[in-house]
Amino acid sequence: MTAVGIIGAMAVAVPTDPLHAALRDRFGHGDFREGQREVVDAVLAGDDVILVMPTGGGKSLCYQLPAVLEQQTTVVISPLIALMKDQIDALTARGIAAGALHSNLPQSAQRVVESAYRSGVLRLLYVAPERLVRPDFKTMLAETPPRRLVVDEAHCISEWGHDFRRDYLRIGDVASALAPLQIVACTATATVEVREDIAGRLGQRRPRSFVHGFARPNLRLAAERLRSEADKLSRLDEVIDPGDGHVIVYAGTRARAATLAARIAIRYPTMLYHADLGAEERSRAQERFRSGEVRIAVTTSAFGMGVDIPSVRQVIHAALPASLEEYYQQAGRAGRDGLPATCLVLYTAADRRLPEFFIESSSPEPPTITGVYRSLRSGGGIDPGAWSMVGAPDAAVAAISDAAGDAARAVLRDAGVIDPSGRVVDCDPRRLPVDHGRIATHRRLAFRRLDTFFAYLAGRECRHRFITRHFGEEGAGQVCGSGCDVCAPRRRDPSGDPVEAVDDTTVRRALSAVARLNGRVGLVRLAGVLVGSRSRSVAAVPGGTDIPTYGAMQGWREADVVELLRRLTDAGALQLSPPPYPTVSITQLGVEAMRGVQALRVADPRRRSLSVRGHPHDTRAGAGTRDLSDDEARRFAHLRAWRTRRARERDVPAYVVLPDRTLVELAAAVPATLDALATVPGIGPAKLALYGSDLLETLSTMSAAETVP
Repeated sequence: MTAVGIIGAMAVAVPTDPLHAALRDRFGHGDFREGQREVVDAVLAGDDVILVMPTGGGKSLCYQLPAVLEQQTTVVISPLIALMKDQIDALTARGIAAGALHSNLPQSAQRVVESAYRSGVLRLLYVAPERLVRPDFKTMLAETPPRRLVVDEAHCISEWGHDFRRDYLRIGDVASALAPLQIVACTATATVEVREDIAGRLGQRRPRSFVHGFARPNLRLAAERLRSEADKLSRLDEVIDPGDGHVIVYAGTRARAATLAARIAIRYPTMLYHADLGAEERSRAQERFRSGEVRIAVTTSAFGMGVDIPSVRQVIHAALPASLEEYYQQAGRAGRDGLPATCLVLYTAADRRLPEFFIESSSPEPPTITGVYRSLRSGGGIDPGAWSMVGAPDAAVAAISDAAGDAARAVLRDAGVIDPSGRVVDCDPRRLPVDHGRIATHRRLAFRRLDTFFAYLAGRECRHRFITRHFGEEGAGQVCGSGCDVCAPRRRDPSGDPVEAVDDTTVRRALSAVARLNGRVGLVRLAGVLVGSRSRSVAAVPGGTDIPTYGAMQGWREADVVELLRRLTDAGALQLSPPPYPTVSITQLGVEAMRGVQALRVADPRRRSLSVRGHPHDTRAGAGTRDLSDDEARRFAHLRAWRTRRARERDVPAYVVLPDRTLVELAAAVPATLDALATVPGIGPAKLALYGSDLLETLSTMSAAETVP
């Protein structure tokens, strides 16, 4: 791991437009992406900023470019060491002086970075939130104030968001001590409520808010609801294909990730990643993935914010995240190079139970909190550091999960019942100073976010439009054409047959049966009524055989009808009562669809779903690029081999040398001089100095080989 990324400053010619010149010369980009320029202008003007831009949208450039143009250091708070390393590697490869301070660095390396910061050499300094509040670091900032403070993953500071982290709460105090100080908050996921919370907790002064980049037409969004776990595994086997890029497969638990990794490793080099791996093991796994030694990562959500690899061609969710925010943050790891990529969710009806379990565990009920408190008091009055280490828990909480026990401990710490030393304060268990109303609000909001994600999965509208509307990006397109499985004009299954939706008449008959037996039966018995079953269980339904829609779906298999009813539930037309004996009832949307006021498009469960092995814009399997001629494809392959050799020599990921997009341009343009090479997007002065002559020689050799008769 590169400890320090500090290099000498590079001379930059004074241009007509310094921003575009710096963008071209220092970052290798021909132009700003939509929305970036106005954010950069606001940052350079000294305004406090809240920037909401999805993963891969170009958030980092919005504060890195101003930092390059200024003489003071920008301090960036980043939550993960792996993410810092990605940023430092990319910046130093572009000739930009940058460094990081974190616990994995030797003391000698930390002193070098601190000295560079004090002397003004660094343009960007990355630190973890824990480092920010250390007395020695606060002293350094007070003695040498930064130009601005950038808070990356800023949604972590909001307890109303999907990924609240308590160590972020102290950032506002540090910023206040340095006031007046410009504060730029960046996040990939924040609703209006969360943005307001971010501004308040950071103490921002009339911040300018920007929401951009959620419309990503290079991503093909799709979701497939499977009947069983076995069907899901079979479907995963069918669609997974790294091509010349990478694939990330998200699993819900460590055990599940290990099982999937073992299954996929039979066909492809695969790595397993989860939070229980040691720091060295995690770092080694990430390096193998970046370098291309392995092309598929099977992981829990622990891999989320630590991935910055442009060539991810597929992100496949084999388990459900708890919100659309969490999903799009993970899915956004795909296609960061702007080339086509697929984001697919494979799920079954049972998959909802896991995120519900996590929500319940993280927002414990009052009896759970009281039981955990009694357990800690009876165990000696000292918090052992984990619920799994509590020897003899109270009978009321003996069966709770480790996650629920640890969540209750966190609540008690926040309430001061567990003091900083770990001592459990003596209180009346019936009157613990815990805000149960606030916890209940968190739980309610979490379930609301999960419901929103299921509305996305149901596919009632264009998936791209659903996402841009949810995050509040104005001016986004109304439909994506064929960029999602909802809008694709003619979907086909792997056999080549068209995938059809259930006809409106059948949908209305199914909804009518639910309306007449509203809340009295479960899905299976309702399916029996619709197919006209004469079983005892159906005969026992009061009035079940007398309704007009009894037998209305005769000829269907009961299992197919159950699946249709589940899909109508996912679509929001039906709802299930809580376990253990859930019954089905109709919603207002279902009533409107039954009456023909609202159309519902539900895929026929008797047909297979859309194959998503490639993106509809792909024209060459595996290349992940625009349409290439045969000669261009050969050059592209040679350039990738050249890049692999150079990456190994420098011990950096391949994309740090040059991204695929630049190799495509080189394969098409075949520049013959350094001046022509410098015009290729992605090749700035630093890359030209490092690789210019070598690239020209490689391109010349390829051209000569093509002319040989």
